[in-house]
Amino acid sequence: MQRELSYQVPFKRLRKVGRLVCRKAFPIIQLVWLLLLVYFAALIGLVVVGNTLEAWLSAVGVRYGVEMLFVSLILLALAGIWGLRRLQVSQVKARADFDQVIRLTQDDSGLRFATEDTEFYFKWRGISQLLLVHDSVVVSHGALFFVVPDTAFAGAGDRLAFIREVYSRLSDKARSISEKHVRAALSQGEQPSAA
Repeated sequence: MQRELSYQVPFKRLRKVGRLVCRKAFPIIQLVWLLLLVYFAALIGLVVVGNTLEAWLSAVGVRYGVEMLFVSLILLALAGIWGLRRLQVSQVKARADFDQVIRLTQDDSGLRFATEDTEFYFKWRGISQLLLVHDSVVVSHGALFFVVPDTAFAGAGDRLAFIREVYSRLSDKARSISEKHVRAALSQGEQPSAA
């Protein structure tokens, strides 16, 4: 059975659905809010009963007790956020194989990024930005980024040809967004104009 649908999703609706989907797909994120709630409740508690707590801790021989509790709260909150972040990353890694070989195919209409499990095709006008990072070329469509490491190219000349080809096919808006990021690469190998 073949199915073809045509539809539009307004950006406002997409943002709302995106937040909802993230909460459902990664429920562990909700623990961050619980952690922050406990943290702020403890801070408020320290402020409200700090003098009493300080007097009690001083009586049992603990100097700077409230200050140590405050620093401990900060450290525990940071450790909790770090742990939840690691847990979230492990959940993402468990859902997809990020070690698959990616095949990039360039044709007259755009770029195709394919693995054994997925495939994305971007027409030239669908590419919203071209970026260069220290060891990669990045092609994006909105918030969806595809990284092409420099090691994927046959050499520096091949990489430069790819950058120039993609840049030349971008829309005017995408080219204006990308220009500052690729300016240095685009000027490589250009001969100075005769004066």
